[in-house]
Amino acid sequence: MFKKIKRKIKQQLGSLILPFWPQGLYYFGFSGHVIIEATNSCNLRCRFCPTWQSMKRAKGFMSLENFKKIIDQDGGIIKNIDMNFAGEPTLNPDVFKMVKYASQNGINVLISTNTTLIQNFSFAEIFDSGLKSLIVCLDGTTAEVYLQHRQGGDFEVVKENIKKLCEEKKKRQLEFPIISLQFVVTKNNEKQIPEIIKLAKDVGVNNLNLKTLSLGSFVDLGKKLELAKEYLPNDNEYSRFEIKDDKVSLKSRPKYCSWLRQTVIFWNGDVTMCCYDYNGDMTVGNVFTGGGLKAVLKSAKYKKYRKLAIKRQLKLCQNCNLTSDYGKTIRFN
Repeated sequence: MFKKIKRKIKQQLGSLILPFWPQGLYYFGFSGHVIIEATNSCNLRCRFCPTWQSMKRAKGFMSLENFKKIIDQDGGIIKNIDMNFAGEPTLNPDVFKMVKYASQNGINVLISTNTTLIQNFSFAEIFDSGLKSLIVCLDGTTAEVYLQHRQGGDFEVVKENIKKLCEEKKKRQLEFPIISLQFVVTKNNEKQIPEIIKLAKDVGVNNLNLKTLSLGSFVDLGKKLELAKEYLPNDNEYSRFEIKDDKVSLKSRPKYCSWLRQTVIFWNGDVTMCCYDYNGDMTVGNVFTGGGLKAVLKSAKYKKYRKLAIKRQLKLCQNCNLTSDYGKTIRFN
């Protein structure tokens, strides 16, 4: 409760002060949280994902060598890394080597995976990497419902992979990684919430995230209304949107964007300032050609875009799905 109140106060003060903040100071306040894209390729075609529906930038994989360059050059300002963005991180065969290198340099790493390919890595690679958080996704308790969202997936393989990961972690008596099962709540699967709670307990995950559905920032407003009527759950507790007068809007929107203090590095080293910028339209520089992450964050272009983002004047801001309410987390142990 105290953390929520503190966050609200910071949001309120930030929304009042930041629009008048001198542009030259926009680098300060960087949280140290970075998304590093292991790849922007994926083996699934999830219903609301832009990767296969609208992403135009070239597909590729970050090399282990280039990942190490980022850490060696700017590891001192990086505290937390999410090893995923527009693709499935376990498609990159070096992803857990990257995790290990970052962990050895004192950086906490999170991976979110569709869990269809994680069996291609040994338990030693996964559990000896120093990974702090692992999000495993399962949006249904039956194959029929799961495949309505995770097109191309294999329900039984994913379920078995999650179970084996939890068993191995228990066998090794490890505290980390914290394993969280993510269940994106839709109209199609909301009746399975009691079943996914039981399944999550049975397989032994630490947390169950009942996550609200994003309708896709790449979707125009007319299509978004159509998708909202078809897919938003009936239980309002598990929806970040509301529909009024045939208009879709967020129920709870942050006073200012949290990505003012975070950033994204694509597989090729390009840096964008927005977590919804799948096409790199807001690219502000490149860590490999621009002198490293810190140099990019201090660049004139970065500061200019930050100022526009504070005032929500960027094109991406107009159709943003960033919310203050991502759903409900149930903790088991």
